[in-house]
Amino acid sequence: MGRDDDGNEHHLKFTIFFASALLALWHGSATADGPGPSEPLTTLVCRDREDPGVGATLVFDLAGKRLVSSSGVGDTILFNDRNVPVRLSPAAIEWEVAHHTYTLNRATLELDVIGRVYVCQIAKNQL
Repeated sequence: MGRDDDGNEHHLKFTIFFASALLALWHGSATADGPGPSEPLTTLVCRDREDPGVGATLVFDLAGKRLVSSSGVGDTILFNDRNVPVRLSPAAIEWEVAHHTYTLNRATLELDVIGRVYVCQIAKNQL
């Protein structure tokens, strides 16, 4: 085994390790029953693009595929929703409440609430 073979073997081991780690993370998040120490809740603070006095706070358990809670400020229909199932895709998080579909774009963090656009940001985790 030459020097190049050792480098290729190291690269192969790293690739296998990396793929295994990704698979474990994907499988763990897909089968989790609820948030645990390694699966924190995700909190988003959102403001209406046209009227920053209107907004909402959304708390997600992404591993459990749930909107844990929402609370609104001002003239919004986002308020007091609890334990709502969400659909996750690489592009969006979607949920439905009272026959209204809500779509959060995962890339831009823009939330579409029946044609009203909210700009969201991830809140820092608090203990």
